[in-house]
Amino acid sequence: MAACLLVFHRALQCWFVQDDFASLRWQVHSFSDIARLFTEPKAQGTIRPFSEDFFFAVFRRLFGLNALPYKVWVFLTQMANLALLWGVARRLLPSRPVAMLAPLVWGVNLALVAPLGWTSAYNQVLCSFIYLASFLLFLRHVETGRWSFYAAQWGTFLVGFGVLETIVAYPAVVLAYCALEARKHTWKAVPLLVPSAVYSGIHLWLIPRAATGPYVTHFDLRMVSGLGDYWTWVLGPVRFAAIAGFKEGTGLALVLALTAGLGVAWWRADGAGHRVALFGLAWFVITLGPVLPLPDHRLDYYLTVPAIGLGLTVAALASHVPRAAVVAWLAVYVACSVGYVRYGMRSIYERSQAARVLIEGVTEIRRLHPGQAILLTGVDERLFYAALYDRGPLAAGLQDVFLAPSGNAIRDQPGHLPVDAYRLPASVAAGALRGQEAVVYRIAGNRFRNITNAYRYVESRSLAVEPPRRVDVGLPYMAGQLGPGWFGIQQSHRWMGRRAEVRVAGPRTPGERLRVEAIYPEHLNLGPIKLAVAVNGVPVGEFTVHDRRSERQEFALPPALVGQQEITVRLETDRTFRPADDPRELGLAFGVIELVEPAGTPGGAMLN
Repeated sequence: MAACLLVFHRALQCWFVQDDFASLRWQVHSFSDIARLFTEPKAQGTIRPFSEDFFFAVFRRLFGLNALPYKVWVFLTQMANLALLWGVARRLLPSRPVAMLAPLVWGVNLALVAPLGWTSAYNQVLCSFIYLASFLLFLRHVETGRWSFYAAQWGTFLVGFGVLETIVAYPAVVLAYCALEARKHTWKAVPLLVPSAVYSGIHLWLIPRAATGPYVTHFDLRMVSGLGDYWTWVLGPVRFAAIAGFKEGTGLALVLALTAGLGVAWWRADGAGHRVALFGLAWFVITLGPVLPLPDHRLDYYLTVPAIGLGLTVAALASHVPRAAVVAWLAVYVACSVGYVRYGMRSIYERSQAARVLIEGVTEIRRLHPGQAILLTGVDERLFYAALYDRGPLAAGLQDVFLAPSGNAIRDQPGHLPVDAYRLPASVAAGALRGQEAVVYRIAGNRFRNITNAYRYVESRSLAVEPPRRVDVGLPYMAGQLGPGWFGIQQSHRWMGRRAEVRVAGPRTPGERLRVEAIYPEHLNLGPIKLAVAVNGVPVGEFTVHDRRSERQEFALPPALVGQQEITVRLETDRTFRPADDPRELGLAFGVIELVEPAGTPGGAMLN
């Protein structure tokens, strides 16, 4: 525990970054919110209420944007993990000093950089807790014969399905242990396969899989190469050599030396040492299995749970070689791991502090300019994806913060929303600046400079050239893009009647699609509402909006529209309703209407 805290202490100084803001925006206000927390899939179809939504919702209510309590909780969970691994190792290995190597090797592994430094990766830490607690309970059952331990294992295992999808591999871990150490208990592990099979089936058949991008699965030989890559990463030298400037091949040579050291120890080990070491390797491969079909999305922190197996393997083999050899092996391993950890923690720290400066700076700008939109220039890719991509200002309660139409060097990233979604469109910005409804600030390091007058003068000729590709009807600056059928703004949305029209830029290429986001009035319990969409009078499709906060749908556009400067989108519901004490006939609330590229689906994460 002390070693882990010493190596990763800088994580306690990190602030929020990237995906953290998406989770921080999620707050529980009603029982329906709690129900959605446990049933509504998030990015890539994941449902992780315990490790993400519930965790962030509770801590946000208690501590707001003070990051330290979040980090302390993550570290407390990791300390519990190390204690659990110690308990597991004590039951598998012959002596305390040898058993202590298992949590020591895992506790300084480079795989923990993101889970301990990046709050959104807490799911890896909590999943480790589920694996270790469940397995230790199973070992206690085998040790004592008490069925209460077996039942408790089922409880923690089932909770794991609300933590991280890789929990599906847990039954295979137990089966591997039983095959090697407790064959007469194998039948008790078999029932654990049922919930894993059901959960996997739901994910494979009911939750849509990505067709493009890094989350596309490939069950081919790349899984074998991925296993090799992860093995070289978990040992440390390859990752450390890449950031330390070593000659090409140095890191791989050290990996081969570390692997050879384990091989020699294996050759010298007795039967018991062989079995525990083999179980550790099985743990590594089995728990890594769920992410091996993602060859385009290989990440260090996917090794968090598998690295536990490395710790068990090293501990099992250490007593079969001279102490000097153990010390030498650990010296190389720890030096490389710690070297990479220092680099990785510095990177997360710097990005999180840049995000903090931006959020605090924008908060001060809002205090100086209440009621005005804030346009930012000088934002580079690093800062954009660290603080703005996941709507960091919204997490801080700041509305109407945009990238300026020009003055930011940011490229679109595959699998991510286009950067245009974060810019205030040029024609809209021009009107807002003329009406003194917006201010422009340039970011330079930690300094924010008001350049509104200069920006208005320099960019005045180019700002109003083309119509917006994205219209958020809940923004007052977008009113000029709305046709008939709309009511006034309510909070951050706007209601339509039975029919309404919106004008957006025409498609630039044949592959572009129209995305429509409608908001369901969930508190009214109206049942499904059908929305028909037409462009320039030509129907392009319809979809049904159900009882959830919002529903997105994309539509192919007629090829004849390509090249038109502006198109008119007509929206029509199959029915309307009239709220109590309100004379309006309402259809749906909106929402966003925008053009997106063919692969324009949101996604992404940090190291992710």
